[in-house]
Amino acid sequence: MASRLIFLRHGQTGLSGRYIGSSEVLLSEKGKAQIKGLRPELAALPIEIVMTSPMQRCLQSVDLLNLGLPTRLDPDLQEIDFGRWEGKTFQEIESQDPELVQHWASGLADFCFPEGEATAAFASRMNAVKERLLAIDNKTILVVAHGGVIRSLICGLLGLSQQHYLLFQAAKGHYSTMDLHSGGGVLTGFNLGTVTPYERGSKWLD
Repeated sequence: MASRLIFLRHGQTGLSGRYIGSSEVLLSEKGKAQIKGLRPELAALPIEIVMTSPMQRCLQSVDLLNLGLPTRLDPDLQEIDFGRWEGKTFQEIESQDPELVQHWASGLADFCFPEGEATAAFASRMNAVKERLLAIDNKTILVVAHGGVIRSLICGLLGLSQQHYLLFQAAKGHYSTMDLHSGGGVLTGFNLGTVTPYERGSKWLD
């Protein structure tokens, strides 16, 4: 197997603190600067394949990197659909749907976001992506995706339960690395990337 994965979360969007899953949003100027700042680092890596979510914030990130590599759009890499919670803050969601928030927080596998996607369906998508990644031998693959997707894939490839996905806070505009061996995955780097002028003195503003 001996492949290397590079998980890049798209750049900032200016909507920090809001649940953005299936909604199409664009990168903010900060987000664009983040991705442009990463180009020298990622261009120096022996990346052979780029896989990306088809959401605009990820496609923008791929375009700004301008690595000149074959790119595969994978619909399964889309973020989970939060349904009617899209675009809302946690406080707004808790005020609107307190019982559903409690059900979600309990971590039960049968939860479905109201008018959105079931967590079981999302987990099934992530497992399908995981299997496709494991089937690619001896390649360095850049995966451009979303926070929930990256968390889920890291858990799956490390052999951890999906209930542990909140242990990994993938920052926007940063990347993580993982080596895949016959015995499983090894996380070799997390939230890597050059700090841009926009980020100096901040704490993950977006």
